[in-house]
Amino acid sequence: MKKRTMIRIGLLALVIVAMGGLAYAANRAADGPGATTKAPPSSDKKGLPIEQVTLQGSVFNLEVAANPTDIARGLSKRVEIPPNTGMIFVFSSGNDRSFWMIDCLVDMDIAYLSADGTVLSVYTMKKEAPRGEREPAAEYEARLKRYLSGPGAQFVIETPAGTNEALKIKPGVKVALNRKRLMSFLPR
Repeated sequence: MKKRTMIRIGLLALVIVAMGGLAYAANRAADGPGATTKAPPSSDKKGLPIEQVTLQGSVFNLEVAANPTDIARGLSKRVEIPPNTGMIFVFSSGNDRSFWMIDCLVDMDIAYLSADGTVLSVYTMKKEAPRGEREPAAEYEARLKRYLSGPGAQFVIETPAGTNEALKIKPGVKVALNRKRLMSFLPR
């Protein structure tokens, strides 16, 4: 009977080791090259929620700016915007929008979208000369170029410069958005 018990224990140990090896291999495969089903982080280092959006077949993890403070700050003071990241701005309704490059240190692309995700207008926004040491804030802001959306912009996406051209994002292109989820980020 001792021999039978030893065989059972050995078989059980073998099964446990095999299952552990399979789990390890599955995790390595999920993180390896070509993995596409990884969930996006739920928030960035600044605590902003992250929304995963597919732009012309490329997946982007976008920080969500949906309150006045986050919208005003945007991507200013960033020294880089890593590939496949950026920000999506959420507004309660469609309207004419105007963005500028206040305190922005890098060029970036912008796409204005309607409520249904149709691209209305796109630009590559160029960084501006920083505010001069003695330059009044009003003068600095007055000299910044404005990038206009046209009517009906409810969402705005900012990505690394060159994204719009590389992915052929232009007016009329449709971007699939989880509108209900995005609207849930608005302050109540």
